[in-house]
Amino acid sequence: MALDALAAAAIGVEPDDKAELNNIRTSLVELKNSSKLPDEARFLASEAANLINEVINGKKEDSSETLANVGQIISSLQMLIDPDEVDFSEGETPVSGSEPQAEESTTPPESTEKDDEPEEAAAPEPDIEADSFEDDPELIAEFITEAMDHLQNSEAALLTLETDPEDEDSLNLVFRAFHTIKGTAGFLNLKSVQTLAHRAENLLDRARKGELQLVGGYADLALESADMLKQMTIDLEAKTEKGPLPDPENLDDLIKRLENPEDYGVSDTDSIAAEDVPRVGDILVAQKTVTRRQVEKVAKERGEKPIGEAIVESGAATTTDVAKALRVQKKMGGGKIADSSIRVSTKRLDGLINMVGELVISQAMVEQNEWIIAQKDRSVAKNVAQMGKITRDLQDLSMSLRMVPLKHLFQKMVRLVRDLARKSGKQVNFVTEGEDTEIDRNMVELLGDPLIHMIRNAVDHGIESPEDRKAKGKNPVGTVTLRAYHTAGNVVIELLDDGKGLDRDKILKKAVENGLVPENKELSDSEVFKLIFAAGLSTAEKVTDVSGRGVGMDVVRKNIEAIRGRVDVDSQIGKGSTFALKIPLTLAIIDGMLLRVGDEKYIISTLNVVRAFRPEKDALNTVTNRGEMVMLRGDLLPIYRLHELFNVPDAIEEPTEALLLVVEHEGQSCALLADELLGQQQVVIKTLGDGIKKVDGVSGAAILGDGHVGLILDVAGVMNIAHT
Repeated sequence: MALDALAAAAIGVEPDDKAELNNIRTSLVELKNSSKLPDEARFLASEAANLINEVINGKKEDSSETLANVGQIISSLQMLIDPDEVDFSEGETPVSGSEPQAEESTTPPESTEKDDEPEEAAAPEPDIEADSFEDDPELIAEFITEAMDHLQNSEAALLTLETDPEDEDSLNLVFRAFHTIKGTAGFLNLKSVQTLAHRAENLLDRARKGELQLVGGYADLALESADMLKQMTIDLEAKTEKGPLPDPENLDDLIKRLENPEDYGVSDTDSIAAEDVPRVGDILVAQKTVTRRQVEKVAKERGEKPIGEAIVESGAATTTDVAKALRVQKKMGGGKIADSSIRVSTKRLDGLINMVGELVISQAMVEQNEWIIAQKDRSVAKNVAQMGKITRDLQDLSMSLRMVPLKHLFQKMVRLVRDLARKSGKQVNFVTEGEDTEIDRNMVELLGDPLIHMIRNAVDHGIESPEDRKAKGKNPVGTVTLRAYHTAGNVVIELLDDGKGLDRDKILKKAVENGLVPENKELSDSEVFKLIFAAGLSTAEKVTDVSGRGVGMDVVRKNIEAIRGRVDVDSQIGKGSTFALKIPLTLAIIDGMLLRVGDEKYIISTLNVVRAFRPEKDALNTVTNRGEMVMLRGDLLPIYRLHELFNVPDAIEEPTEALLLVVEHEGQSCALLADELLGQQQVVIKTLGDGIKKVDGVSGAAILGDGHVGLILDVAGVMNIAHT
């Protein structure tokens, strides 16, 4: 019985319901006898069982209050143990078939450091027909989703254990992940998944007993198991035919290495020497924060009793008092309480967001209706304004439903850096910051490939070998930092490394050789560095299986531009490089400047807008081979007439009577001629539809408040049209 259900049963049971009281007492005795629980948890379970005993035997005058105290004690057990760790179906030997004596000893049983030995035989095979769950896709889909979540979290925890092998929380998290997958796979009769998870669980159990540390070869083996389980889960999702899931080619070999890793040369070669391991007390003092588990661990090492038991035995407090104190401690520290959540189909979620977008458009049409504007009744204006506020709040709330933290994406990069560093023989310290920064779910999927290419380049080309770094007076361990933060309604993702940096002259020379720039053209550092995004341009001296073919950065540029973002590069030779991706929060909404050209209206993203002004006549010039130009603060900018580019009649043609909007894209600027700037507006982006082919210079459309459609301009496309 789960602890929360057991607590509720203790509080709600009638004192004269002997059968239910016996069931509760039996569960408490099983907890007391569990060698997997900390001593203080077993002590509290024993005390609660004693109180139940006294109620059964009629020794308590106020039985209801006693049962309420039992409920508090059981609830406090949740502070001390994780319900996932209590699994009497394997390895535990609870008392069964016998009732506890009328008087239980208040002294908890002798503590034991080790859990029960894991079974050496293969995991028991369930008595279920192989195809019994083939026709239950919902059950399979739920297993796939939960298994992928467990494996993603366990991968992050395994990487944490490599740097901190004593992290018990991470070790327990990984153990529970494999244990849960094993149990569910057994229920679904996925024998191969069950067997692999079981063997990996045995390896983790050895780590929990202190027989080994999950570093070096052991860490590789655990990560390899997680990778294969992930692949088997993906194969299960893709399976269309009935019958058992085909085994991966290397499954048998991996299982053998998990059974006897030392026979295959696996060891913790990367572990810290014994004399370098700090004492527990030193760690606690250095951290300046001591958790209850750490205190209990130190007490156990010294042969002392748990704090709670010592307080009760001294007579300073009762068991109920200790239980209440633990409950208060849990509330003050936050405990393990988390926001509850449910899984929702992405199709339903997208449908909701689309409907909210339609509501926003309809509200704007109502608000800008001429009849509404002409009304002098204050109540009408007040109600319309209130409706607008509620609609905007609903829009913000619905958009937040699409937002997910970058944490999982960053965790994937941690694994990537670890594998690249080991493969290339380099020492890399990978630092992540701002991983709680949220961004549109669809954007996260599109960011994966660009980040992978950039990080590969940073490790393979940017970070030098330990020997080279020592020769340059650097720390032999290079540092790669991936950080994210919000700024001005956008998200910035920065990748920094302290490697050798970009060689400006080498890049420019290669670009000239490839015909990308004229030989004598003068370029700024920023313009030169952006040449690395050109297809086929690479300054790598040799091609590796990681990078060097000159195609990766081209993919980065295309993918980032596809989500209306941009990439800025800064680098210093010998000191390192910084790549900054600036992208919008979402692809569903755009903050734009609304322009009028003739009777047409256009929207340009505020990300591209620099300034708007009405030029003086003496600032206008015509330059040979360059066309119309305007002088702005000492710089000549080309003028592109939107009415000419999009064939709009009845537009203002005289620049001094119209408006020039200065826009920028990838370091290039120009001035767009429009009749009028109508203001800034947040609009819901709509696609042009399958019936309309891609229109040069246009990235989408939006329904405006007056019911008309406004085209969203793509600045890069507009510049390309003007040049042709």
